Amino acid sequence: LELLSPAGSWEALEAAVRSGADAVYLGGSLFSARANAQNFDHDTLKQAVAYCHARGVKVHLAVNTILLDHEIKTALDFVSFACSLPVDAVIVQDTGLLHLLRHAAPTLQIHASTQMSVHTPEGAKLLAEQGVSRVVLARELSLKEIKEISQSLKDSGFAHVEIEHFVHGALCMSVSGQCYFSSLLGSRSGNRGQCAQTCRLPFAAKGGTGYDLSLKDLSMIARIGELADAGVTSFKIEGRMTRPEYVAAATAACRFALEQQAIPQNLTNNLEAVFSR
Repeated sequence: LELLSPAGSWEALEAAVRSGADAVYLGGSLFSARANAQNFDHDTLKQAVAYCHARGVKVHLAVNTILLDHEIKTALDFVSFACSLPVDAVIVQDTGLLHLLRHAAPTLQIHASTQMSVHTPEGAKLLAEQGVSRVVLARELSLKEIKEISQSLKDSGFAHVEIEHFVHGALCMSVSGQCYFSSLLGSRSGNRGQCAQTCRLPFAAKGGTGYDLSLKDLSMIARIGELADAGVTSFKIEGRMTRPEYVAAATAACRFALEQQAIPQNLTNNLEAVFSR
């Protein structure tokens, strides 16, 4: 089982590694769905991979925006550079890039981003057939649906394809990757890494809170065991835009849960204090 933590900055990267992460996911200066995070240029990405690998921690690189035609060569060059470091996996949303990478780098571990909105057994099997090694499921799924997808992969001969699921952090008010609200109102597309989180603004409904499109945060830390039984093998913490304190607290809490230990109350209090809706 893998504990996967966000690293939107160098400080968050260190916080994740020191707090018990098995792997981190981060973005480069290009094609990241969190373009407004600090992210990593070529030099700092190389340093980040070296830092993590020296401590037995894997690095998953998010190249998870939809690409325009003129960006394809640049994206392939960027992934080529990442492979030279090497990163341990690349997270992809664009199906065209997925197809190209399967030919250009056949041994590269490719993870299907949650931005692909995989929420059915058929979607997971289609991506398995395309050669992905891991599917990051949509955050909106029920435990029953996760079990169905996991079992379907096994029954179809894709038992080697891993399932990753978010266990803590923000939820998208739409199915991730299919919301155009930010793009519609402000020409900032979430599928291009520029989501303005328009849904967090005041929108009222009768009898509501005044922020009725702003979902509360997800927290499945106490139910990690159930997710593991359902077939999840990588437990992902959301938050490449969050502070190192949040990354440290969430990672430490998940580490306790994965090792079937009680989470100290002071750590739970810290996690609620550093960031929560």
